[in-house]
Amino acid sequence: MFMKMPLPDVIPVQHPSVESRNISLTMLDISNLHPLASGNKLFKLAPNVDDAINKGFTQLLSFGGAFSNHIHALALYGASKGLATVGIIRGEPEYASNPTLQLAQDYGMQLHFVDRKTYRLRYQQSYLDELARQYPTAYFIPEGGSNALAVEGCKRLAELANRTLGDIDTLAVACGTGGTLAGLVSGLKANQQALGFAVLRDDSLASRVDELLAGFDIRGSYQFIPADYGGYAKFDKALLDFILLWLQQTGVLLDPIYTSKMCRKMLELIEDNQIEEGQSIGMIHTGGLQAWHGMRDKVVALGGESAWLRISAGIHACQ
Repeated sequence: MFMKMPLPDVIPVQHPSVESRNISLTMLDISNLHPLASGNKLFKLAPNVDDAINKGFTQLLSFGGAFSNHIHALALYGASKGLATVGIIRGEPEYASNPTLQLAQDYGMQLHFVDRKTYRLRYQQSYLDELARQYPTAYFIPEGGSNALAVEGCKRLAELANRTLGDIDTLAVACGTGGTLAGLVSGLKANQQALGFAVLRDDSLASRVDELLAGFDIRGSYQFIPADYGGYAKFDKALLDFILLWLQQTGVLLDPIYTSKMCRKMLELIEDNQIEEGQSIGMIHTGGLQAWHGMRDKVVALGGESAWLRISAGIHACQ
């Protein structure tokens, strides 16, 4: 599967502070490598789905919010492999009609809604055992797809980045559940570093990445950068303006939850002289553009109809 992927786009990022400090800042855009599993989801899901098929499972089951990129990709990619899918969704059944979950259902996903208290049990074995009795033919994949197999898959992403971008000092990625960052770290060369831009406030993220990396030979280093801008999925006019300016200057549409916050924070760090002069940095656009489909009203409220038309044009250009 990985051998058949097209090469991702490479976009140089021009910015006065970047040029003044002799920093090479480049974006590796993997958002369109696969029509069904966007960006990093392909690298995380593919080895899990292969394992499920090899072990004879006929269903895939995982966890996510009502607008989850992971749930969206799981439904579409699972269906393409002939597997039924089940989504344990945090929230109310009314969310079933939103664009993300409607498309998941169109591809055959069975939705199982739970309240927030129940959703917090998603890592507890007793709750997983209960779900296993309810879905005996299902192969379980953690929230966000982050497990040891996903780390192996995202190690390929690090190799792809190094092969495509050439000699770079730093790989940067937005972090949710930590699997993509762990995969990048596992694939670092000696003297390389990875930066994980945490888009939600999660005190367990660092320990989760450490657990995912157990048993891997780590040759580089990594650190976390807070980049939640007020909270997970918080979207305001400042972020919208940044995304529109980025689209105008690079021709690349960023997603509203993950990569946009990484890019914004990266430029702020460079402007504040917190990135070493002369660094060569590769930022990975991990996809997630499907999140825009449920945000028309918010975009129009913040930036007017013209802002939505620009976002919509960017979405269509990526399809």
